[in-house]
This record gives sequence, structure tokens and C-alpha cells, in this order.
Amino acid sequence: MLLILPSCTVPCSKMLLVLFIGMIASTFWFSSGYSEAAGQATDCKIVIFKEQRILELHQNGRIQQYRVCLGLNPTGPKQLTGDKKTPEGEYFICYKSAESNFHRFLGISYPGVDDAKSAFEKGIISLSKRDEIVTNSKERKAPPWNTELGGWVGIHGYPSDEYKRRWVALFHPKPDDWTDGCIALWNFEIEQLFSRVSLGTPVVILP
Repeated sequence: MLLILPSCTVPCSKMLLVLFIGMIASTFWFSSGYSEAAGQATDCKIVIFKEQRILELHQNGRIQQYRVCLGLNPTGPKQLTGDKKTPEGEYFICYKSAESNFHRFLGISYPGVDDAKSAFEKGIISLSKRDEIVTNSKERKAPPWNTELGGWVGIHGYPSDEYKRRWVALFHPKPDDWTDGCIALWNFEIEQLFSRVSLGTPVVILP
């Protein structure tokens, strides 16, 4: 390939050096897990340890931990709407909202494929609902949140309403469980998390 340098006052040797350094820097930047469009690292994962009440954000080779609150009935995986359990399994962030009754909301793709297959085998949901959940999961879309398995499970803050927030914080300080099945952080913590994760971020919830 013939490279024609424009005439300028900079010596050709220096111009070639600048071009070479630029090529090396560009190669390093785009091979280090960064997205040019989003300007964020794509190497990102959330891991939640229910028993320890710990949420870990894995990003760029670093791990940041947060203490969390879970559902009022936290033991075991979520299976039905209203059981107040926090799900267990592999999911992803499928919804983000900065206008939530709980300050910020990161929707988790529950029910997932395993939840749907298990529920269908038990006769809890129909074949069509199972297939819809499986299809949405494969297409990285939010699953239907109006089935017998429940929905609108996510990671959020404390109530946006000041009066409710004070009472919840008073009677349920972290890591005391108080949600309907979601994972809750202090509001300043969910702001940090909200700004650092994107749609499609993997979420692993362990017992």
C-alpha cells in the first residue's frame, strides 16, 4: 500500500512516528473491551450472592461490591408471582428506567429460559407462554412480566417518595430484606450501578 504524506513543515520521520503511535493506540483501545459507540467497557457482569447479601459488579478486571436487600421470602428461587422470592439463575439487564418509584430501576430478564421450561413441565404456564419467554430471551428482549411466574424483578434503590423512604430505611436498614423479590441498594449506589451497566449486561444470581 502506497502512503502519500501531505507536504508540511513536520519532518517525514516525525510524521511517520506519529502515525505509527496512533495505529498502536487505536489497536490497544478497541481490543481492550471498549465500545466506540457507547464509550463504555463491554466487559461487564453483575453477580449476586443471595446468602451473603452481596452484589458484585465485575468490570474491566475490577470488582466492586455492594450490600443489598432481597425479597421478604429470600430462600429458594422465585417461582410464582407474589411469592416474594428473589430469582436464582442466569439473566441479563433487559430494561432501564431513571423514573422509578424506587429511584432507579434495572430490570432483570426473569422469568428466564430455565424458569419457563420448569414451569411448563409443572403445568404452571402454557406452551405458548413458555415459547414466548424462550424466544424473548434468545432475542435479548424483556420477557412477558404478566405470567403466573411474576415479573418486574430488578435492581433498584429505596422508595422515591421521601416519606416512604424514611420509614423503609428506618425499619429495614441494609441488609434487612424488604422487597417483593427485587434487589435493593441505597439510592446513591443504584445511581453508580445504573450509570455503569447497559442493556444486555449479564446478571448471575446465586443462592
